[in-house]
Amino acid sequence: MITLTEDEKRMVFQLEGCHRYDAVQEIAVLCRYTRDHDIKATAENLLKKLHELSEDDCRELICEIQRNYHLPWKARTVGEMIAVARQESGARKLEGHDIMALERFDPEVTHMIVFDVLSRESPVGDKGERMRLFLTEAGYKKALENQDRSFIRILNYAKVSQGHLRYGQPDGEL
Repeated sequence: MITLTEDEKRMVFQLEGCHRYDAVQEIAVLCRYTRDHDIKATAENLLKKLHELSEDDCRELICEIQRNYHLPWKARTVGEMIAVARQESGARKLEGHDIMALERFDPEVTHMIVFDVLSRESPVGDKGERMRLFLTEAGYKKALENQDRSFIRILNYAKVSQGHLRYGQPDGEL
């Protein structure tokens, strides 16, 4: 296993996802847009280390840090505050779309679901994952079909209108 510096651990702690691809993308964007040379150097070193790991080892490392890391000081950035709140809540991390994903604001999107993937035959996600997706009417109908086929189990639903979420049951369907 690789050894991370304190700054690299702090950066991993703030990542949104646990998959290597998502982490690498997020860190690469940070590298591209940051003007802080120290942050850029930390991000570049972290990228090199993550590339050395298998997908499973990378996911394990990220999840371990996000679950157990503690900032050596009070959270100072928005990313740190979100990471601390997520860690303290003990909430299970969702795959799929982030709560503020651009898909949420697409005028065609009318539904948001949180669901468990129950089967390897599911067309989205891996068995055992909990996911959030923002869906069009057609996408929502496919999700209901996948639930009828026992590929997924919808746990939470919200009607989406102009990016606003209205939680509840979709006309008694669930």
